[in-house]
Amino acid sequence: MSDVKKSLQDKLKKVEKGLFLMSVDRVRALSTHETTDLIEELRAAVAAAQVDVDKL
Repeated sequence: MSDVKKSLQDKLKKVEKGLFLMSVDRVRALSTHETTDLIEELRAAVAAAQVDVDKL
């Protein structure tokens, strides 16, 4: 598997986990600052994934 594909898969898993943490399936709700921090992490992961897509 290419490094770009592996990197892209890792970033998508991070986004998937973050979305789960904000979903209704979660037992404990995130605090406002936890949600804000998570959103910023997810935005960074998406930006990095877009860079990886451009490499393909």
